[in-house]
Amino acid sequence: MTKYLEAQNKSNTLVINGFIHSDELIRLSKSDCHWADNRTKEFQHRNIKKGEIYQFEFGKNYIPEMSYEHRGLVIGVKKKLLYVLPIFSYHPQKHTDIYHPIDFPASKSDMFLLKSNEFSFINHDSVLKLNDIRSVSINRILYKYAGQIAPSSNTYKQIEALVLQKYFPDFYYRSNKIQETMDCLQNNLSTLQTENKMLQAEITVLKTTIAQRSNQ
Repeated sequence: MTKYLEAQNKSNTLVINGFIHSDELIRLSKSDCHWADNRTKEFQHRNIKKGEIYQFEFGKNYIPEMSYEHRGLVIGVKKKLLYVLPIFSYHPQKHTDIYHPIDFPASKSDMFLLKSNEFSFINHDSVLKLNDIRSVSINRILYKYAGQIAPSSNTYKQIEALVLQKYFPDFYYRSNKIQETMDCLQNNLSTLQTENKMLQAEITVLKTTIAQRSNQ
């Protein structure tokens, strides 16, 4: 109890001294209420899929980690634990280095631009934070958005590849090499199968010719 009161006093001091502004205080309070209301509840019963967009309560975190309410792209599901990339508002003056496959293809930024005219789940241009992947409880979900980024789409595949590049570069490199080897073997197999068909056709012709000569 003493530690709890000490923590509350420190938070109140930050508010009084203006280190926590009113808008953040509201978000912080909502975050604490959500945690208090849901910490002992049963897990939500949802059929979560990769590529879906949800509003999450990420809670209190250190800068530059994402905190409080934000959208998130689900890129992995492990029972009641979700792997999520946060989404937040795009500000051109603030986000001067950002990646987009068409507008900014040369950028190596950890921020992926999601344009509102390309995705139905956003009303204004937003940013997908590639370097802040989260493992979160399903109970952090507040609600679901109607749109999604289909896992079969080129955009989703590129996002997933970029995340692998940034988090697991060695695995990404080895995986690509294995895929290249598999593609090469598949091409060789296709070539051999084509050659085999040609040889089988030649054998059939020879057998027919031999049979005709034997009957003469």
